[in-house]
Amino acid sequence: MEMVCHEVEDETSMENESTNDASAKDDALQSRSDEDGKVTAAAPGYSQHFLCDKHCTLPSGAKDGKKSSCRAAALCLGLLCLLLLFGLITLVSQYTKSNPEQEMVLSQTSYNNLTEERDQFQISYNNLTEERDQLQTSYDKMTKERDQLQTSYNNLTKERDQLQTSYNNLTKERDQLQTSYDKMTKERDQLQTSYNNLTKEKDQLQTSYNNLAKERDQLQTSYNKMTKERDQLQTSYNNLAEERYQCQTSYNNLTEERDQLQTSYNKMTKERDQLQTSYNNLAKERDQCQTSYNKMTKERDQCQTSYNNLTEERDQCQTSYNKMTKERDQLQTSYNSLTKERDQLQTGYNKMTKERDQLQTSYNNLTEERDQCQTSYSNLTEERDQCQTSYNKMTKERDQCQTSYSNLTEERDQCQTSYSNLTEERDQCQTSYSNLTKERDQLQERFEALTKDRNDLHRKLQDAEASLKYVTKERADLKRMLNTFEWTYFRGSFYHVSSTMKNWQQSRDDCLQKGADLMIINSKEEENFAKHFKKCLWIGLTDAETEGKWKWVDGTPLTESHWGSGEPNGERGENCGDVKYHSAENSWNDEPCSYLCFWICEKKFLP
Repeated sequence: MEMVCHEVEDETSMENESTNDASAKDDALQSRSDEDGKVTAAAPGYSQHFLCDKHCTLPSGAKDGKKSSCRAAALCLGLLCLLLLFGLITLVSQYTKSNPEQEMVLSQTSYNNLTEERDQFQISYNNLTEERDQLQTSYDKMTKERDQLQTSYNNLTKERDQLQTSYNNLTKERDQLQTSYDKMTKERDQLQTSYNNLTKEKDQLQTSYNNLAKERDQLQTSYNKMTKERDQLQTSYNNLAEERYQCQTSYNNLTEERDQLQTSYNKMTKERDQLQTSYNNLAKERDQCQTSYNKMTKERDQCQTSYNNLTEERDQCQTSYNKMTKERDQLQTSYNSLTKERDQLQTGYNKMTKERDQLQTSYNNLTEERDQCQTSYSNLTEERDQCQTSYNKMTKERDQCQTSYSNLTEERDQCQTSYSNLTEERDQCQTSYSNLTKERDQLQERFEALTKDRNDLHRKLQDAEASLKYVTKERADLKRMLNTFEWTYFRGSFYHVSSTMKNWQQSRDDCLQKGADLMIINSKEEENFAKHFKKCLWIGLTDAETEGKWKWVDGTPLTESHWGSGEPNGERGENCGDVKYHSAENSWNDEPCSYLCFWICEKKFLP
């Protein structure tokens, strides 16, 4: 009996020593995992011998050492199981000889030990469950954060592409505006040259006009031998002097416009220099964007290399996992063999139990209690095995969650870095976009200003061409009229008084053949000028279209009238006007249009 107790105590002490050794190893592993920054949990007892796969990322030498330690632990565990079986057999063989009270004490002690061990496993299982839940929560949070960062990264990438597109469009638009600006500058220079040429030609025509005026004055001096016409020609001379002054004033205005155009040309030269400076700045910004693109390419290559390294490490871990699976299968085979041996021993135990029942009928009650304790012991053993299996699964899940957590942390950091880089690039593109927008607006304003200047120069050119045509035509008319000396100049117009009499329509046709028309009187001075000829003269006044509505031959209605007393009085029979009452204040009269009368033609000289 004492030998049996000593053997049980020896087995218990060995089991405690192995438990202490396993606890020491677990504490060492716990401290090492804390130093590495990983979350691990130590389980009591020898259960840590089954956690060899959580250090799958160790170097190859460490992996071999770890595998050998796991194998040694598995062998030790098998030996312990054998010792326990032998102890049980020994106890069974000694039951017939031992004291029932001591057997009850030993069974109770084993039962208490197994109960404590089960409670410890249950506590470890609960701790691992909580740790797994926390890691799962952290994993979910990191997954959401990674998805958000990925979404932000995609949005920033799209925004960067849009800004790049806008940047390219603005660059093209700037180039188009620059081209339009250059074309407008060339066109402005051409118009300026044309304007200067027309100005010179106008000056030459003005000189010719002055020469013609001098010739007219000489002819007027010869014509002064006729007393009445000398005074009129003197008046015409004075009027021409006034017109010469007006031409001089126009010349001075053209000189001022030329100076203004020279000033505008200088401003356009400065603006061209500013555009050249802006172009150089844009070239520098383009080089900076190219440098940033090269950096991003290098970073992408580095990330690709890191991804390849992680793929290789994953393959190595997969290989280690396969090896551990094979070792687990081998241990399972050993476990099955031990189970068979245990069944054989159980068969022998049953035979011994029958013999014991036959020999010791008095101990049947104690045998039943022992069977109940044995059943409880078996249940506790199964619960312990289940707890050990659950513990191993929870350990693997914890390690997987830890690995996933580390990977997600690295991905989050990478996404954060990419987000920061894209934010900076977006800000740079936004700045470039704003600068190009301002530059485009400035070029647009300059383009509009140049367009306005071009239109002004076109208008001035057209005005100058019209003036040139008018002066050329007037010069020809002056030459023709001055050659005949049948025209009289008065207040910007030439007048011709006929020497024969015709009706109103024939008189007007004669004026039209001479490039003139019947006289239009718009002031008292023109009426007095017509009266001093002392003739009945047709003028360009008629109400033939509508009775009572007098109009001039140019279509303008009568606004200022100089009808004689009681005139007009002919109603429908007298529809044409003439100058008749020479000595009265107002000289107009209405006559039948068929009446024969002298007429006076008017040729406008100044518009």
